[in-house]
Parts: sequence; structure tokens; C-alpha cells
Amino acid sequence: MAITMLDKPLGDLRREIADLRQLNISHDYDINKLGTIITVSKNSLRETENYQQQLLQQLQQFEVSLADINQILRANMKQKAQLEQQQEQESDTDIELHAKLMALNAEALECRAAAVQLQQQAKMALIKAAEIEKRANDELAQQAREMKLKQQEIERDRAAELERRVRLEEERQRLNELQQQQKERLLATTKIQQQEQDEYANWKERDFMNNDQYPQCIFRLAPDTLSMPIDVIFLKVSETENLLDNQEELISTPLEVKFDSTAYQQQTILISIPYIIKRSTHRENIIKIRQSNGIWMPTDTKESIFDAYKEKRFVECKLNQSVSCAVVSRLKRDTILINKQSSGRFLSDADHRLTIQWPKNVCSTDFHINLRVLPVDLPTFTQFSKNFSNECQGLLAVGPIIELHYDDITLLKPIQFTLPILVQTKKKVKSTKPTTVESQASQQTTTNQPSQQEIILQQQQAIFKSLLGEDLSNERLVLLYSSHNENIWHIDKNVNLIDSKSHDIITTNMQYLHSRMIIARYDKQFISTKQLQTTINLLEQSLNQRTVSLILRRRLSNPNEICFVCCSNQRINTIDNDLEQENFIDNEQQSKELTLQEGQLLQLRFRGNVLPIEYNQQSYPFAFNTYFPFYFQTNVYEIDKYSQHLSSFYYGFVQIFTKGKISKPITKDLEKKKQQLDIVKQDWYETDICIAELVIRLPKPREGIRVPTPKTSTTFTSEGILTPILFHEISASLYDDEWRRLARRLGMTRIRIEAIEHEYQDEAPYYMLLTWFKRAPRSVDKDLLLIHGLMNINRWDIAQELQSMKEAKSQEQITSSKDDQLRILSVPFNRICQHDECVRMWKLIARELTLTNEDIQRIEEQYSSKQEQCLRSLEQWALNNSQADIKSLSRIIRSLGFKSLSPAFINNILLYISTSSSIPILHIIRFLIVMAAFAWTMYASTRFLGQIQHPNRRMLVLYPIFLFYFLITWLIILRAHPK
Repeated sequence: MAITMLDKPLGDLRREIADLRQLNISHDYDINKLGTIITVSKNSLRETENYQQQLLQQLQQFEVSLADINQILRANMKQKAQLEQQQEQESDTDIELHAKLMALNAEALECRAAAVQLQQQAKMALIKAAEIEKRANDELAQQAREMKLKQQEIERDRAAELERRVRLEEERQRLNELQQQQKERLLATTKIQQQEQDEYANWKERDFMNNDQYPQCIFRLAPDTLSMPIDVIFLKVSETENLLDNQEELISTPLEVKFDSTAYQQQTILISIPYIIKRSTHRENIIKIRQSNGIWMPTDTKESIFDAYKEKRFVECKLNQSVSCAVVSRLKRDTILINKQSSGRFLSDADHRLTIQWPKNVCSTDFHINLRVLPVDLPTFTQFSKNFSNECQGLLAVGPIIELHYDDITLLKPIQFTLPILVQTKKKVKSTKPTTVESQASQQTTTNQPSQQEIILQQQQAIFKSLLGEDLSNERLVLLYSSHNENIWHIDKNVNLIDSKSHDIITTNMQYLHSRMIIARYDKQFISTKQLQTTINLLEQSLNQRTVSLILRRRLSNPNEICFVCCSNQRINTIDNDLEQENFIDNEQQSKELTLQEGQLLQLRFRGNVLPIEYNQQSYPFAFNTYFPFYFQTNVYEIDKYSQHLSSFYYGFVQIFTKGKISKPITKDLEKKKQQLDIVKQDWYETDICIAELVIRLPKPREGIRVPTPKTSTTFTSEGILTPILFHEISASLYDDEWRRLARRLGMTRIRIEAIEHEYQDEAPYYMLLTWFKRAPRSVDKDLLLIHGLMNINRWDIAQELQSMKEAKSQEQITSSKDDQLRILSVPFNRICQHDECVRMWKLIARELTLTNEDIQRIEEQYSSKQEQCLRSLEQWALNNSQADIKSLSRIIRSLGFKSLSPAFINNILLYISTSSSIPILHIIRFLIVMAAFAWTMYASTRFLGQIQHPNRRMLVLYPIFLFYFLITWLIILRAHPK
């Protein structure tokens, strides 16, 4: 009946929950309906519980009645026992009555069991109802949270849309302001050009564009000075020193202009120089003029166009005297005038995202700010991160380097800067691990995933940090600054950086201006602030450097003609095509990469057996420029045709030198004086430094090639882990010039390295190792020397493999020494195990031999025989104790009272050592005894026969006696010891 009462409310509740799972909850869902169903279910459960309580009371009353019936039955049974003899005739009636009572008792028990089962079902129903209610509440809460999240997402989308519209409006205003500034500048430029055109409109042109003997340029002169003599020549490379500053590039041929205007009234001429077109928004083209003191200074320059050369671009400037000039490309410089009486805003032409906004009365006087932007684009930053992966670990993005030149003033109010920054996806930073050997790498297992408890703990910590207001993200934004003459970057902790929604613009207010500054975004988990400062300094240096390729080719039709090219990596494909068209194709071409400064002065030199024709040890100066590759083409010849007779080539070298400073060596006396005066300064002096060297291979004629003599086979005695097979494997694993660097680390001279290379060629690495192995002293650890040499050339994988091989070898030697020790002690151990008293007291002997109780118990469990247990305990002592020997064992046995075994041990020592040891101790003892007997016999014979013989005949008599006793002594020494 109780289950029947619950069927309807529980069915309604199940149907309602099924509808909730299948359908999404809408905003107008009637939650009261579900609450009413749950309330009805609870009331039904309470009624069922009351009914069960009433039923239990009735069952208790029924049990009381059954107890009374049982008492009556016991009384009847007693009466029946008393009257059994008298009422034998009425026995059948009593049996039937007893059966009926038993049936009633069974029915009562069944009713009680049914009541207990109903009570259990009621409890289960209550538990299920509670679970259904909890599940319904959880689902309602989940739906409410989802609705709240959807509402928050809608609000965020609205806010983002509103911010996007605001940014679009700001961008429109910024573009309008920029267009207005460009219009004003264009009007000002047009006015200046109109004025200059009016002034120089009637001037005539003198063209130097079509004559290869002169640098290309165009002069404009007054009509009455057309006959003025003008001389234009190419400028020497040595005079271009200090032409380029940081981030400047040469885009024209440097030239020198000579003219004399003393005979003419006109003191000024105009020169227009063509330049290489490079489209860039952050650069400008100017003409630099060399002063009398050798310093290059920029002059007023403007763009000019000539109808005869529309495909070219020119820059024009005024010349008042004979000078040297060149066109360079530099970073664009913006001048900002800040008026104290009005507010304003500036937009940079180099990057439109860079803005400066100042309020009214920002300072006490008007001042100027010269702005220059050194951009850092995404490809440059990506290449920098790849080249310096360890230093850039954790650096996510940077902005351009901004340089400010301003007056020495004090700001009364902060100036707002909007600074751009790169937008880059987060890098997955991996922890660096040393490379391992391939055999070991295959055995490594993957790291275990974090357990469920660790994940829950991390989530709890994150929630706790969020409640405390801590930032969960590891990303940080910093502003770094430095002065113009300083190479150290500092972090400005007094500014507040505000990141935009798109993460490409940073806004900050600055009360104090910096000469140079840059924005950086980094991950604090992988890089510290000190490492970040070093990385930014490294980034600035890499922006000022260029990657250069040196190429050396031979002409295919004339092997004696070579061509050397120094060019930027950006033009390497074009240079290759030009060389192939000129038939400079070489299967063994030489090339090398360098890192140089723009405009760096270099020198080309030659050495070796192959030199250019008419070469007098002079050097060929040239300068590196990105847009002007350096070509040097010449014919070479061999100096000594009889040298390098084992090779099919004559060898020479092309060297590249540059100026550099090195430390000056200090003599001992001077060093002592400096130590006394506590002088820490180090002397430096400037000299020529060789930064690259390329090999010239000049083929020999066939009749000049000498057939090399066959090499004799070399013998090799292995030592430690070093074997010929190992040397072959190491030489095959070395790449490029690693074997030369390894040879230098192993102490070999450069002359010997070159001799090995010329003699063995492809097998030079193997024979280098073989030569080092034979010449190394026996007293040094050759394994350790080779491992350290490999570590010095950064071949940690091979060094680690050799170290593991060395450890395995030493472990194998330890194991073999223990086996030899057991083999030596096996005979005394067997003698002890043959002694019954020793076998019976083996535990006492084991404890005396310092064996632990665990070892004794383990031996006792593994072996059942006492003799075997005694033997294993002795062997365990020999393995545990490295100083175990027969002498110590004999001393222990004698201390335990087994004196009868001690003489046997001495005999076994002499017997076993004489047969198994490498040193024949018994033979030595026998030799000493026999030699003593021989000496005694000779002494006795000399004393006896010497007195009866003439002194002149004494040696003649003793000679046969000496031979007789010596032969007997020799036979005794050579006699084999009986087994």
C-alpha cells in the first residue's frame, strides 16, 4: 500500500525531470511547478512513514499476543506431560492443536518480516526522493549559472563593440590630423620649392651620367658660369671611414667634387646625386659632406627630378667649395614643438600608432623634442629569437626603440605617450635538457600526467589567489630606458602601463622623459628582469649588425681566374645568378658568413702558395655596404710548383682583416708594479685582426701530380675504452671543422693539423685521433682528456656516451676483481666448510665476520644445508669487505678457538698463491734458500781447498767445484712444484 501511495508523485517527478533534460530552460519557465511536485512527494513520503509506524504498533501488539499464546502452550504442554499416561486416548486431539498453534506462529513471523521489508522500502523511497530533489536543485542551479554566463558574454560583446567603435573614431581623428599635418607640410614644401625654383629656374645642367670614368651626378650652374672647370672623381675607400652612423646605409657612390669659383662671381653650385630607391616610411635620404677635420656632417637636402632620367631619383644640395659627399639613408627625424600656452597632439610619420599628447601649461617655457623611431618588425624579432633562443626564452614581444632629443627642462604635468608593440602568439617555452645518447634516449619514458588531487590543489590555489587580488597571468609589461651614451637598459618602475584590447598599443603618462626607451612584454616564469635587460641590449646590437656572405669562385674555362665577392645575405641569390652567367662555377666553392657593421672598413689579403699576379704583399681595402657588393677578380699562380707534392692542388688563402683592439701583453716587472699600485686598468692597442679565411685550390697539371707512397699499416694497442672502432665512430660524428677544434683542445699544433689534413684528406679526423693517442704520455688519463675536449667543442652527446662507457668499464673491472678475490679464497672457504665444528657454529663465525642479522636470516632461508649456509656466509663476507684476505680470515678463525685450522691456512696460502697468483712467491722463497746453501758450500769449499793449493792455482781448482754446485742449484730452482 505504501508503494502504491508513492507511485503517482514519484511518476510526476520523473516525467518533469525528463522534460528538463530534453528541453532547454527558457526565461519564463515556471519553477514553482517543480517545487509543488517535490512538496507533494514529500507529503506522500510522510504519510507512508506514519502508516508504517501504525503497522509496527499493531505488529508489536500481535507479538505480545503471541507471547501469551506461547505461555499458554507451555502450560498445556506441562499438563499434557502430567496427564499423558491418563489421556492416551486424547493424544490425537493434542497433536492437531499443537500443529495449529505452530501454523499461527509461522504466520506471525511472516507478517513481521513483511513489515520489516516495507520499512526498508520506505527508507529507500525516501533516499531516492532526496537524491531526485538534490539532482533537480543542481540542474536548476546549473541552468541559472549558464544563463548568467550568457548574459555576461552578451555584456562583454557589447562593451567590445563599443570600444571598437571608440577606437575607430579615434583612428579617424588621427588620420584626419595626419592628413592635415601632411597638407601643411606639403604647402610649406611647395612654397620653399617655388621660391628655390624661382631663384634657380634659369640655371643650366651639366651632365656626368653617361661617362663611366666619372661618378654619376648632375650639376646645375648659373648661365654665366657654365665654363667653370669641375672635376668629379671616385672617393677612396679609406676616406669613407666614419661616414655612417648607427642605422645609416649608403645608397650612392661616394664621390669627390673639385671646382674653383674664384674667377667667377657665382660661389654656389647645385649637385644632384642619384641613389638606390628604397621605399620606407621610417627613413629619409640625405647628403653627407666630409669636413676638413674628417667628420661627415649632413647638409640641407631635397628631392629632385630630371625629365631625361625619370626612372631614377636624385637628391640635391648646395656646394660652396670642393668637398667629398655621399647619399645615405637614415631614420626619419620628427621635430615636435611644445607650446606652454596650449595643449596638442603629435602623430609620428614612422608609425601612426605612436602619438604624443600634452596638456596645457605642461612646462614653464616652450621646448622642442626631436623624435627618431627604430622599428622592430615581426620577421626581425622572430629571427632574433631563433638566433638567441636561450636568451629570448620568455620574451614574448617588443616595441620599437624610440630616441628622444630634448632640452633640459622640468615638466610640470605628465605627457601621455601611446607606444606601439608587436602582437605575437605566445611561445611554448621548453626546459632545456642535455642531449643523451641514442641508446639511452630509447629507454626514456614519458612524464606522468598530474593526478586528480594535484589538479584540484592547483585550482584551489588559483581561487585563493584570485580572492586575494593576485594576478594569475605570468605576462608582464615593462618600460626600459637608457641614455644616449649608455649600453645598459634600466626598468622604469614609476610608470603605469595600460594595455589595449588588441594588445598592440600601450598607453602611459610620463613625468620624466628618457633619451631612449622601449616596451617589452615577457613571461616572468621563464625570464628575470636582469636577463630581460641583457636581452634588450643584445637586441639593440643585432639591429645595428648585418649578416654578410663571403664567396670565392673559380672560372670554369680558366681555373687560374678567381672572383671574390663580399655581399649581404639579402642579395645572395642575385650574386649567385650573376656569377653563373660569368661562368664562375665551382663544385668546391668556398663561402662563409660573418656579422659586420654597415660601412665597416675591411682589407683583402692573400697568403700561401697561391697568390695573385704582381702581388707585392699589399692589401686591397674595401668597405661593406648592403647595396654595393664588393667584387675582386684576378688571376692567380703558384709560387713553388714543387711544394704540396702529395696533393693534386696548390693551396693558398684569401684573408679578410679589420681593425680591432686587443689587450696589450704586460711584462713581469710591470705586472708586479701594477699589483703593488693596485692598478686594475688594462692596456689596449689597435691592430689588424683576421676575421675570415677562404681556401684557394689551384689544380695542378697532370704531369705535376706525384703518386703518393702507400702507407704502412699502423698498430694500435687499446687503452681503457679507446679502441680503433671507437675512433672511427667519433670521427664520423664530427662535422665541418669540429675535428680541427678538437685537435686544438687536445694540444695539437696548427702545423700538424694542416699536415694531417693534406696527407689523409677525408680520413683526417680518424688519423688526428690516432696521432694524438700515440703521442699522449702514458701517465695521463686519455679517456678524461678526450671527454673534456669534446665538452669544450660543445659535443656533449659524444662526451656523455664516452663517460657512460668509462663508468661501465670501471664497474666491470670492479666485478672482475671481486671474482678473482672469491677464486683466491675458495680453497680456505672449502677447508672451513669441511670442519664440522665450524659448520655447526657458522652463525657465530658470520657475526664475527661483521655480517648483519638480515644477511644471516636471508642465507638461512635460501639454503637448507648447514655447509652451504657456512660457505655462502663466507662468500658474502668476501663480497662486502674489499680488504678480505686469508690473513684476516686466519686471525678471526684463531680468535674463535679453531687453532687447528691455522697451520692449514698457512700451507694453503703458500700453495694457492704459488699456483694462482701472478707473482711466484714460493719460487722466490725457494730461490733464496737455495742461493744461501750455494753460498755456504762455496764458502766452505774455498776455506778448505784454498789452504792446500798454491795461490796461483786456487781459482783453477775452485772453478769445477763452482760449476758443480751451480748446476745442482739451477736444477733445484727449475724443478716444478708437485701438485
